[in-house]
Amino acid sequence: MTQEEYNQLDSDFAHCAGANCKEADQCLHHTVYGMLGENHNPTYMVVNSAITTGWQPCPLFIPDRHERYAWGISHIFDNVRAADLRAAKHGVMACFSSSTFYHVKEQLRAITEEEQQAVRQVFAELGYDSTAIEFDRYEECYPSLMRIKRYK
Repeated sequence: MTQEEYNQLDSDFAHCAGANCKEADQCLHHTVYGMLGENHNPTYMVVNSAITTGWQPCPLFIPDRHERYAWGISHIFDNVRAADLRAAKHGVMACFSSSTFYHVKEQLRAITEEEQQAVRQVFAELGYDSTAIEFDRYEECYPSLMRIKRYK
């Protein structure tokens, strides 16, 4: 994590010393704890060390890795046969709620990796090469920084 990314985290993002945690070297909470020396905030939140005993999976574990988010679906229907277009559109819409579909279409909301896979599955079920589906653009980011607004 870069200092710029660290500065974008919410002030209540928990820092974890991870002294007894087996997953500490792979956890974002532990990574940000290591960045405290460069932190100029007067306060920060710390994880209770009693829950990171290593005996059970940590309930706060967040993988220290970027995810690939997609933006926009303006061209995913370009190579769909006219006979399949309605089914493809309804299938993609079913991957989201109606308001979320609108926000995805207007690039007001990113598409998670799981949602990208669901959209690709719609095309695969219709007999298309799902690996050929391309969204408008992609962005690599920590999920904690993306702050995806979920519409229900």
